[in-house]
Amino acid sequence: MTASVTAALSSSDTGASGRASGAISWKRCAKTAASDPVRCGAISVPVDWSRPGASERTRIHVARLPASDPGHRIGTLFFNPGGPGEGEIGYLLDAKTRKRYFPAALRERFDIVAVEPRGVGRNTPLHCPLPLDTKVSRFPTDQSKAAALVRSNQRLGADCARKSGAVFGHLDTASVARDMDAVRAALGERQVSFLGVSYGTMLAQSYAELFPRRVRTMVLDGVVDRSLSWRRLAEIDAVAVEDGVGRFAKWCAAHTDCALHGRDVPAFLRALQHRADAGRIVDGARPVRAEEIAQAVNNALNMPPLYSGLASALRKVGETRKFEPLAGFTAAKNPGYPAYRAIICQDVPVRDGAAKAFPDEVRRLRALAPTLRGYSEFWDIASGCAGWPEQSKWRRHAWRVPKGFPPVLLLSGSHDVATPRPFAVRVHRALPGSRLLRWDGDGHTAWGNSPGTVASAVRHLTSGGR
Repeated sequence: MTASVTAALSSSDTGASGRASGAISWKRCAKTAASDPVRCGAISVPVDWSRPGASERTRIHVARLPASDPGHRIGTLFFNPGGPGEGEIGYLLDAKTRKRYFPAALRERFDIVAVEPRGVGRNTPLHCPLPLDTKVSRFPTDQSKAAALVRSNQRLGADCARKSGAVFGHLDTASVARDMDAVRAALGERQVSFLGVSYGTMLAQSYAELFPRRVRTMVLDGVVDRSLSWRRLAEIDAVAVEDGVGRFAKWCAAHTDCALHGRDVPAFLRALQHRADAGRIVDGARPVRAEEIAQAVNNALNMPPLYSGLASALRKVGETRKFEPLAGFTAAKNPGYPAYRAIICQDVPVRDGAAKAFPDEVRRLRALAPTLRGYSEFWDIASGCAGWPEQSKWRRHAWRVPKGFPPVLLLSGSHDVATPRPFAVRVHRALPGSRLLRWDGDGHTAWGNSPGTVASAVRHLTSGGR
């Protein structure tokens, strides 16, 4: 299939995908060499899948890397590398990236297909201001501060909705899963395999529950347990972050080239945050909040290769009292963060009135994880989604798949600060026939951090879990 394919399945087979356009015209991707095997295309889908015949439509961009060993081709592999707010097509367009991210066995045996999620990458972009109001604390300690946080989120969300159009209200994983299945139908594939990393595990659950017969097998790396409340997500994650700080401290103690070698790293972090409380760390002329320092540290803890840079940046901030060395680790410097906020708030239920519980929850989180004062990615989500104009349609529940659902392999790191081990353990217990592969080490997800674990995942995908 090198030029175009037409869906050969009946509408009863394609389900919701029956309202999608039925063909993808593959063309050479922009700015790629003529010899590059990746081809790009697009498909038209309803913005609102609940009323496909009456909805506005949007174009979803797609890229495909054909199997390099067509004689032993297994089928199509869908993937989502996480985020959300991160495009997929870029993983295929850059030759070095695709070789690093997709081991040879996957590139040989599968057509690897990138379905760009709504609002990101080559799709119609969201036009959102960076949702970070430094005048308002994400850790409100009383009701008036909680109300101020909600008003800030409401303003930012309303601006994003006003500038982004109809797609703003349909960024949830169920909508993206239906887009993906429309692509599956257009490819003429009866089933697909699925690699979901981090947020991609949330998308995988939606796809599996909507289209269980379309799944050949799945690998979930950095698993999110979507049955948990925002409180439990934040509490479990805060404990993991406290553990991550301890691991970073041990790394510094063991490496003489660490800029904080010989220092009490947790004490140093606490002292730095106290300086921020006193207005003695600045970003230009603006005093920096302690929670901005915590956010920078938390983000860097996801990737062990960043430890050295993090240590150097922390030392420089301590010496100069200027925040600039740490700023690159924060949301304010991440161009994908606006889309992240708009998407994730539609997938983690933080209902109206949740902010009333924030002051008590802040106290609990700080007791659980005192070094960074309770900071974690899931608290960032909860505190940023309270008051968001488009609330989550997801009603939290454990995996619901039919008897005989194909085998799923779960990958979980022992010191993952974004998707902690308890998430994967709970999903493993709830998902019949699944297998949990634990790896010991630092960093968020096995992909990029544990080559041996990735090799096991590749074997699972190529064998179908047998």
